[in-house]
Formats: sequence, C-alpha cells, structure tokens
Amino acid sequence: MTSGKGQGVMQGRKWLVAMVLGFAPLAGLQAQPLDARAAAMQVQASYPGVIELEVDASDIQRRIQRVHQRIPVSAGALTLWYPQWIPGNHAPTGPINQMAGLVIRGNGQPLQWTRDSGDMYAFKLQVPEGVSVLDIEFQYLSPTASDQGRVAMTPNMLDLQWHRVLLYPAGYDARGIQVKPSLHLPEGWQSGTALDVAQRSGGNEQYEPVSLMTLIDSPVFAGQYFKRFALDEASRQPVWLDVVGENPQGLQADAKVLDAHRALVREADAVFGARPYTRYNFLLAVSDVFSGIGLEHAQSSENGMHDGYLRGERPFLDNDLLPHEYTHAWVGKAWRPRPTWVPHYNAPMHNDELWMYEGQTQYWAVVLAARSGLWKPDYAMAMLAQLQANYATQPGRQWRDLHDTVHQGILDFNSKPQAWADWQRAFEFYNESTLLWLGVDARLRSLSKGKVTLDDFAKRFHQGGKQGEIRLYDRADVMQGLEAVQPGNWDAFIGSRLDARDGKTPDGLAAAGWELYFDDQPNLVIADGEADGATDLQYSLGLKIGSDGVLQAVGWDSPAFKAGLAKDVTIVAVNGLAYSGGRIKQALMDGKQNGTPIELIVRQADSFRTVRIDYREGLRYPHLRRIAGTADLLTRILAAKR
Repeated sequence: MTSGKGQGVMQGRKWLVAMVLGFAPLAGLQAQPLDARAAAMQVQASYPGVIELEVDASDIQRRIQRVHQRIPVSAGALTLWYPQWIPGNHAPTGPINQMAGLVIRGNGQPLQWTRDSGDMYAFKLQVPEGVSVLDIEFQYLSPTASDQGRVAMTPNMLDLQWHRVLLYPAGYDARGIQVKPSLHLPEGWQSGTALDVAQRSGGNEQYEPVSLMTLIDSPVFAGQYFKRFALDEASRQPVWLDVVGENPQGLQADAKVLDAHRALVREADAVFGARPYTRYNFLLAVSDVFSGIGLEHAQSSENGMHDGYLRGERPFLDNDLLPHEYTHAWVGKAWRPRPTWVPHYNAPMHNDELWMYEGQTQYWAVVLAARSGLWKPDYAMAMLAQLQANYATQPGRQWRDLHDTVHQGILDFNSKPQAWADWQRAFEFYNESTLLWLGVDARLRSLSKGKVTLDDFAKRFHQGGKQGEIRLYDRADVMQGLEAVQPGNWDAFIGSRLDARDGKTPDGLAAAGWELYFDDQPNLVIADGEADGATDLQYSLGLKIGSDGVLQAVGWDSPAFKAGLAKDVTIVAVNGLAYSGGRIKQALMDGKQNGTPIELIVRQADSFRTVRIDYREGLRYPHLRRIAGTADLLTRILAAKR
C-alpha cells in the first residue's frame, strides 16, 4: 500500500478509477472510461476533517480491545463501513463477527443505527442537525483460542491490525481519509511499527496522522519482551527486525541467523534494485502459542515463527516466510496487479493475476532463502523435489487448472482444512507457480545462452517508481516485460501452463537440468516435518499421519484411498501391533520384501474396522538428480549474488 504521499486529490465530485495504462502510478489518477467494475467503485477523493482513533489493548488477560473513534460529520444520511476485503488475504476476511458493543453518539446522545440487510459490513444512520462529530465505541474481541480465529493477543504479546478496530465513512478513497491513531498498551511493553510515533508516554503511543490506507497497511507488534535488530541501519532506507517473544529466551539470536537475515536484504537488492520504501520493519513474533502469520505491507510485514527461530532451532522450518513477505515490498505492494486494486476495503478485489503476485513472490522466496543462507542449498533442493513430486502426482491437476486456483481465497476465505486437498487443489498459485517461474527463469537463461535471467526481468520490471506510489500492471505488461529482456512468445508459454488441465508434470526443473527420482530415504524437508513425531508416507501409501495416529491427509486415488481411508481416521494398530510411525514404516518395508498386504485397525468416530492395503513398493521419498548432458541452471539460480 501507499505511504499516503500523493493523495491524488480531485476537485469536486470526480470518480476515481484504476488506470488503463501500464505502469501508471496511482498518484494523480486521470479519469478513464468506466467499465462495469470501476463504476461499482465510485468514490470521492477526500474526506473532510481528521478521524481520531483510540485503541485500548491493555486488557491482555481477557483479550478485549476497546475502541473509541471521533469522526467529523455533517447532518444527513451516513454509512459507516467495517473493513471487509483485506489486502494480502485476497478475500473478504474482515472479522466483523468479533466486533461487539457498538454505540454511536452525537452531542452525547445515542443515535440509532441499523445494519444494511444486504451488506453485513455496513452500518447506516441519520446524523441530526447540529451534530458535527460522532463518538463511536465498540470492542474487538480478540480470539482466546484458535477455534475462534487467529490468536493475535497473549499475556505477553500483541499483533494489532488496524482494520479490525475501526469504522470508516463509505464513499471515499481510503487514501483521502485522514486518521490520527493512538494505542494504549500494558505498562512496560514496547512496540514496532512502520508508523511514525509522535509521542510515547507510559503505555500510550500516539502516532502521526496518516491516510486510512497507510494506517491499515501499518500494523503494530508489541510485547513485554521486545528487541530490535538492525539489518541495514546505515542505509538511507534502513531495515530492522523487530521481535516480540513469549519469553526473554525467544529474543536471543544466533549470529549466523542474523547474518542470514542481513544477507536476505542484500540479495533482494541484487534482484530488484532500488528499494520502494523509506524504511522497512520485519515485524516478527516468536512463539509456539501465538498464531502464525505471514502478511505483506508496503513498509513492514507481519511474520510469526516458532519460539526457537532466532536461535537456529529447526533451522529450515518455514525459513522462506520472511523472504516471501519481503519480496512483496516489490511484487504486490509497490507494484501490484491492476485487478487487485480497489479504492477502499469494501469493494471486491479480483485475483486473476495472483500467479504473479503470489506465485513469482514464492519463487523468489525459495531463491532468496537459498541465496541468503536461511536455507542451505541442499534443503532448497529438497523443497523443490517435494514440489515436483507433489504436482507430478496430484490428480486434481486433471480437472482444475493452475489459473483457477487464484480464486480459492474467495471461494473459501475461512481457509478451513480440506478433506481431499490434492483433488480439490486450493492455494496452488503459490507453490505450483514456483515451478512455473523456475521454468521461465531457466528458459530465459537457455534462450539467451546465459546472458539473461529472471533477475534481469525483475530489476527492469520493478524500476522507475517513486517511494510511496503504487504502480499497476496486468498480464500484458508482464509479458511485454519478458519479451523486452528476451523474446520468447511468453504469453503462449506461460498461458499453456496456467490453463492446462492435462495433469502433465511441471517441466521447470527439467529445464533447469534436474529430474525427480524416489528412494527409501526421507529428504531434508520430510525429515524436518517428521521431527514432531508425524509420519509422511504421501508418496507410498498416500498418507500423512500425525504423532497420535490421526490421518492428516489421504491422497486421492492412492492405495490408502482405494482401501477406504479418509482424513481424520485414526490408525489404532499395524499388522497386529499398536500403531507407531516406526511400525507402519517397517510394515511397508516388510510388504516390499515379503509381498504381503499391510493390515490396519482403524477408528472412525465410534466405529472400528480392519483395513488391508495391497501395496508392495516400500518407502518412497522424492529427491533430485542431474539430467546427464544438460546445463546445471538450478545451481546457478540458487547461488548467492552478493
């Protein structure tokens, strides 16, 4: 999101619309012919006056955030919106179900409000004559357990997302609504945010006035245990790592871990060139009870990792998270697909180009994790082997193309687990697009005989913008950018992979000189995933099993599927012995040697039954090996540049 500079204020009642021209900054928009979608988003450029927003987040035991707003108004009909479409979520995820106690007053008198029966996020009221300011109070009831939603408030830390704790007047561009925010924290807590702090006193933090867009794009991480690490403090555009933990030990950082994060910043510079922000805060929560998160913003990102992350414990688990969110500073924030841009938070976003927004971002996350040292090269190789094996064996690719999966956030914005994930295909535009962009990178290198890479495209594509501007693009701009660095009929090449429903194996790895094979030794990714007692047999029986024997996933049309198993069934016994991960692996090895089926006793709800799986190929885990006679492009892609 924009930092609020260049509001593009228009005189009179002119309607804002997205630019039709490629790479046009949102600042200073010119009127363009309205299409049906733009017409539905008619908004005025600026709202008169400044909204005051006070949030009291000191009730950490009950996890209640108390909100007080003062909104300047004039007499007449008024609609107030609770934010619904949240950037980065790609779906209408605004948690209005966690809002309660709404009271609106004018001149001290309660005013009657009604909810719009066709829009649950809209509150309608009539402002009486003589009332110039509304006093609004409500509570945001932060979840106390994960079954209520994301746990973002604990006795020791807080992630305050402003979209959860405000109402705003309908009909205005979010860049033209000015807000003066303040936050009350428990005494002694410290915080990190991209907002400018006007004053701190005890637990009170007052921030400089900003646009509503900048506010919602600038969350606050706060906690009893807080520490800031400089990743590039000497730069004119400094970068910090602001960490909150459940305990002081979570803030202890291994020097090699910090060096890898500093290298991440340098490696991103090598890919993208100029930084699109004035400063950047990695907001990081290290906790095993705080819900994980990864959400991008223009000058910060929200990141949730396990308690031992900074100490280098389990050194691979999700270490591509911070590279992913940091890449979004360029891909998705300063430069974003035109369909995703709307002038406020209650107009539907369109996800058509998420294969670029999220897909290329995840490709760079893998590459930057390897180049920076957050992942060792062999772990990055194992991750790519996992992806290749997943999509080489995923039956859902026969009916649902990659492009269709970009709509999944809207189809299922609560992100509930799926019973048959490999058949239903959910958020594949992240990981399958990684292989797509690997194929693009390898093809660029091959066509140019090593002179052009995807790094060159990224640097050229993400240039020329001013800090704080949003620059819009569409598919044609992406293809034009690729053709500019290396002709290659890119629209046909990428389109054939986005729209395919043939189940063919992705070819990006092969183009980079590597191929998939299976053996009976877990790769690094699987070994890391089994560290908590889980058992991964997805490429043999088609099962992922929790430490308690509960089936976490069953592959569609796999041997386990054909035997009648489904997700959430519990394995009680294996070949007559009580279940353990070691015993079911031994049963696979015995079955390969002896040619005997595997016999399981399983429980489903209150029913028990015996299941026989006629599988005799033993343990199978994916790995990569070089394709003889081809250039090794993948090793060059993953190698550090600085």
